[in-house]
Amino acid sequence: MAEPQQMPSALQVARAMAQVLRTKLAVFGAEEIMLTREEAALCLGLAEGLNEHLDEDERAAD
Repeated sequence: MAEPQQMPSALQVARAMAQVLRTKLAVFGAEEIMLTREEAALCLGLAEGLNEHLDEDERAAD
């Protein structure tokens, strides 16, 4: 039986996103970069996670 997959931490997602973007942006001659659906989902997931975290911090400060 397959083990259940655990969600990656925000730090793991941030590191993965940074590596994807670093690799894509390393091609200095390219005017555009293309992200796969998986890469875009990774970036969106991190942005949403940070947004949620910041919202929680803001509510806790009130």
